[in-house]
Amino acid sequence: MDRRLPRARTALIAAALAAVLLAAVAAVALRTSSAPPGAAPPAQVRSAYETAAPGNTIDRDCGYSTALPGSPGRALWLFCDTVWKGARPGLWLGTTAATGPAVPGRVPTALTELPTPAGDPHAPPPAPPAPVPSAGAGASVRPPQGMLSAPPGLVLPGGASCQVPGTAYGASWASGAARPPGTSTLLITYTDVCVHGSTISTQGFGLVTYRPDGNALTGRTRLFSSPGGLPFQHNLGSPVFSRGHLHLFASVCDNSALGTCQGGRVTLARVPADPDAWRDPGAYRYWTPGGWTRDAAQAGTVVHGAAPYLVHVADYTGVGKGLVMVEQRSLSGRFRRWRAPAPEGPWTPAGDGSVPCSGGTGLDQCRALIGHPALSTRDTLVLTYYDPADHRITARAFPW
Repeated sequence: MDRRLPRARTALIAAALAAVLLAAVAAVALRTSSAPPGAAPPAQVRSAYETAAPGNTIDRDCGYSTALPGSPGRALWLFCDTVWKGARPGLWLGTTAATGPAVPGRVPTALTELPTPAGDPHAPPPAPPAPVPSAGAGASVRPPQGMLSAPPGLVLPGGASCQVPGTAYGASWASGAARPPGTSTLLITYTDVCVHGSTISTQGFGLVTYRPDGNALTGRTRLFSSPGGLPFQHNLGSPVFSRGHLHLFASVCDNSALGTCQGGRVTLARVPADPDAWRDPGAYRYWTPGGWTRDAAQAGTVVHGAAPYLVHVADYTGVGKGLVMVEQRSLSGRFRRWRAPAPEGPWTPAGDGSVPCSGGTGLDQCRALIGHPALSTRDTLVLTYYDPADHRITARAFPW
């Protein structure tokens, strides 16, 4: 007996199966295309260079991010000393930069490294382009490149140059970035340091304007300098624009024991939010309980009960939290959060926590606990930190 299905019925079944398969493919494609970029924390902040080919790795220090003007949903990242291996190995002692998606609750895992911007007065003459390997996956993906070059004049104790290959080096390390209101630029703050053996001498503080449209720097200005080391009140960072002023924070641990700060100070400087003013060291004022003073040495602490090794301050108004300070309290990764409605306070405790650092020795300690407003949500604070165990920047989320 012929048990074959009628031809019409066979065609109907085939059409139905094809429709089911098409729907399944479409569903998979939809899920794939709608998946947010990056990874859920905890995760390492990574570059496209690292993921482009086996053996490509980047060891880097500190990690600041800020929303990129003119590019909704994207951020500029600033990193400190960076060493990379793989297809195009190299290093930069100072600040490097990259861009990538800024998705709340996600950690970028394929940042695009920026080429060296134009306009840095301390940049060395351009070197001939390095040959690009002609074969191999990821050979054409750009590795990190320097953003800020160290200025001349950084010195060792005794006055000799800080540039001693294999022994000492000078660098300009980013200490924060923020967008001046009403502009399409970013203001980057940095410190000039001499690193020698087990010591870091901070000898200068400056700022520079970055124009993303054109990848250019303008107005680099060294505001405060001292070959013997800056007073901590001039070791500034965490720029915050508020009520017509640029505010900058500094901190010092006055008493520490067993790798934990027992007590210290957080001071505040401000200057009118105008390029002519913020490039003039005489225009800066420092907060005291009795008002603002020209004398940085008279600055008082704006955070009572502070015990900081380092602090980072940023504006989280977008997630309903106002100003938030992350205060690193120990070399093992303990931190405390503070919140305030304005830079001068009042600052109130808002919880504490710790990051799982390990393997720290000498200068290579758990550090650079930095918050990221563009990655945080109304439920969680996303912060990054440098872990000496793997020499990477890792992001973790903490409930508010």
